Amino acid sequence: MTNIPTDLLRTFVTIKDLGGFTSAGDLLGRSQPAISLQVKKLEEILGTKIFLRGSSLELTEDGEYLYKAARQILEINDRVIAKVRGDNISGKVRLGIPNDFELAFLPKALRKLSRIYPNIIVEVDCEISKVILQRYQKGHYDIAMAMEREKEHEDRDSRDYRLENLEWVFREDHMDSGADSPLPLIAYPQGCVYRSIMEEALQRQAHPYRFMYTSTSLLGIFSAVEEGLGITAMASSVTPSHLKHAESSDALPDLERVCIGLYYKVSELNVASRHVLDFLRAGLANISSPPTYGGL
Repeated sequence: MTNIPTDLLRTFVTIKDLGGFTSAGDLLGRSQPAISLQVKKLEEILGTKIFLRGSSLELTEDGEYLYKAARQILEINDRVIAKVRGDNISGKVRLGIPNDFELAFLPKALRKLSRIYPNIIVEVDCEISKVILQRYQKGHYDIAMAMEREKEHEDRDSRDYRLENLEWVFREDHMDSGADSPLPLIAYPQGCVYRSIMEEALQRQAHPYRFMYTSTSLLGIFSAVEEGLGITAMASSVTPSHLKHAESSDALPDLERVCIGLYYKVSELNVASRHVLDFLRAGLANISSPPTYGGL
């Protein structure tokens, strides 16, 4: 009877989740040729093509079926391994994370962790990134996630960060105000990287603006946008699909890219925090589509 090696399934699922062979190789620690060979071997075992070769790496009908089944197989595999080897793994991990990524990122990233390692407790603290980094430097967190400006040279492990386009987010009729009228802005408090980038972009364009609403709550900001109080800027992966969003327009300037990344001290990670880090890395890599926030 033919068996499918789980490492081939894991490679296949990672390619699909990340949208590319190179990205999957970076996450799995393998070269692009090695990833390609694994896909070829998987197709040979199954006797079918699983990818429609092209720029988008779309799946064939067999590939779609395999993807759904592979995710279930890998989850069962990981759960069994954890049960047999690591049922006694426990501990509390202190995590600092930006407000906007708490809802868009964290629950999905930690859902599988709780199933596989039910005795690991993640204590989450949400704030703007500037505060998160200050607290991290003082030892308040085992792992911190922060949003920062894109650096010219990034020397971190590629699994520990991702670059995001920053987009203007607004209600459809927000552009009704005159071009010379102050642009009403909605933002996190002073010190937020989004807020600084918005201000600098508008100042370069000599576009008048004023802050109409400031909140530490992501839902509060999006509610204010939906009520027409003003516009804001957010990373594309946390922008609700029902709100208008654009990187720039005739009336709005271009915005910089931002970097969302993980901070930790390798020497201070214990077994529990290493597992949390692995799941955070996977979650960071798998952010794909804009979320939907209930109640907005």
